[in-house]
Amino acid sequence: MAVRQLRNYVRRYTTLSSALETLSKKKLVLLSPSKWDDSNDSYLVELYRNHIGAKSVLALCCTMATETYHHWRVFTSGMEGVCIEFQREPLQQAVNQFQNVSADAVNYLTIDELKALGLNHLHKLPFAKRPGYSDEREWRIVANVFDETKEFMDIPIELSWINRVVLNPWMPPSLVDSLRPILKGIPGARSIEIASSRLTNSKSWKEAGKALVEGD
Repeated sequence: MAVRQLRNYVRRYTTLSSALETLSKKKLVLLSPSKWDDSNDSYLVELYRNHIGAKSVLALCCTMATETYHHWRVFTSGMEGVCIEFQREPLQQAVNQFQNVSADAVNYLTIDELKALGLNHLHKLPFAKRPGYSDEREWRIVANVFDETKEFMDIPIELSWINRVVLNPWMPPSLVDSLRPILKGIPGARSIEIASSRLTNSKSWKEAGKALVEGD
């Protein structure tokens, strides 16, 4: 079954240290795609950079998918993983107001579909990926930098755009209890929900299984 897509939110899976920086400094950091695992992906971005004559093209990747084991394992560092859930509309509107910065969903294209884009649609290259990744439901922020070569770029955010912060499913409850007041103590973050993922340890799921076996 395909992964369901969120309608109103985008999720940023990241490390705890990066999440703390996002909340405390009220910013997202766009990085160079040169270190991405998928060389097909980074190659298209590099082709696009050369085509438009930019010194750098920087990006930040989020997802519009509901929670999956894949997202936690691939995009976070085990027990240090954190998911920040943003309201998509205000974030996207704010990002698109910056010069040479845009935010949009990734398109999953076959090779024939990529070939058929045409020169008038080369701006879609940083938002193109192969169909094998379609369950990621990726959403990106992409910045074109023309004046100098950069390895990163900060995008300011409002904490009011954050719907909740989800701690990874392998984090010990004692650490969750310690982190919650720290996160809530960040100026402007008191109203943000701090949740703990139950993906790998759901009481409701286990009770449903037990009830099935017992015939309740």
